[in-house]
Amino acid sequence: MVRPVTCPICHKPVQASKTLPFCSERCRTIDFFRWNDGRYAIVEPLDPTRIQEELLKGSDSEEHELLKGSDSEEHAEE
Repeated sequence: MVRPVTCPICHKPVQASKTLPFCSERCRTIDFFRWNDGRYAIVEPLDPTRIQEELLKGSDSEEHELLKGSDSEEHAEE
């Protein structure tokens, strides 16, 4: 069974809206200011090797998408 999505700030159920995953603009703003104040932090240490691998992995997939797109353009011209 799929759990209903709840707002990470007030834990109310969330309906599909432009403020998703928050229930309201108020909760969205509260979350933004918590990040801005430094209350949230990404605690995983930054490893330069891993960053480089992620960047390479991302650029490989982008190149693949570009190549795939140019292949479909060639077939469309035929």
